[in-house]
Amino acid sequence: MIGREEVIRMATLARLELSEEEIELYTRDLNSFLVSGKKLQQVDVSGITGTSHAVSVIHALRRDEVGESLPREAVLAEGPEVLDGYFKVPRIVEGQE
Repeated sequence: MIGREEVIRMATLARLELSEEEIELYTRDLNSFLVSGKKLQQVDVSGITGTSHAVSVIHALRRDEVGESLPREAVLAEGPEVLDGYFKVPRIVEGQE
């Protein structure tokens, strides 16, 4: 069982300020969660094989193949500023302006 003091300790670690009502609510909720977990531990799963996913996963990846690209001029026309055939972006280097 999780007591009131433990809820206060967790709240302090998480830097949360809880009202008295919230402390009582979280104490009840956390204990309810633990009771549910204990019920699950009682289920016999010895004959069940483990899985990594609850449903079948089919990888819908395509082959990495070279395809037709957009014309360079059309792409550069969408940029706010272009210089020498490239997008011009603000310089971001710490310590240098």
